[in-house]
Amino acid sequence: MTLALRLLKEFWLPAVVAVAWTAYNICTAGSVWDLKTLINVFGPSFFLASWATGQFFRVQKQATVEKNLTSIESRVDSLVTRLERHAQDFIGYATGSDSVAYFMPMITGPEIVELGLINNSAYPVFDVHAEVIDLDEPIDPEKGKLWTRHRFSLQSLYPSKIVMGAYRFDLANRARLNINIFIQTRTQGLIQQFRIVKTPGGISIAVKTAAGEKIIEQSVPENFPGFNPADPDAVFK
Repeated sequence: MTLALRLLKEFWLPAVVAVAWTAYNICTAGSVWDLKTLINVFGPSFFLASWATGQFFRVQKQATVEKNLTSIESRVDSLVTRLERHAQDFIGYATGSDSVAYFMPMITGPEIVELGLINNSAYPVFDVHAEVIDLDEPIDPEKGKLWTRHRFSLQSLYPSKIVMGAYRFDLANRARLNINIFIQTRTQGLIQQFRIVKTPGGISIAVKTAAGEKIIEQSVPENFPGFNPADPDAVFK
């Protein structure tokens, strides 16, 4: 039944055209035609009309198929993009991906500097372990006396969160404080360098944060003692 309806749909127009052309020839011939003549006129006419309409339907179907394929391709691309995003989020929230947590200085008193651990990344940071060394601490490597490592650990820190007062330094009896912080998380390691100086105008702080060769943050006030705009890294040497 379906096949018959399909044939009727595609060949009714060629049949009508062939009948009309055959009738026109009969009316204008001026003589009586036999069955053979009718078939000889109707057959080629039907074939030619079928071929012409078939080309039309073929092009129409091809256009429809291409349109559907384009729509399917677009939906597949959208689905793949969503899956990639979900996979990225899954890995990010499970492992921390390339998120970083680092310390931010805060002046909480006339001569008090505290370091808060902050996560400005898109995903959590897991297994944070930090060690601070005071570069001004006297050491004697030959006798095995090295810098004291002041440790801080945190299981996790979620995005846009901060842990206040992870470290606290009193500069009452010091003119400056030079410290390095080594941070290790589940996915990467960082090094922070803090150079803190008491000036007549208050406490001035220079900070440099790096993950390998990548500089995440570097901030040196223009009035920082010894600051040279042509060589800002000199402050941290």
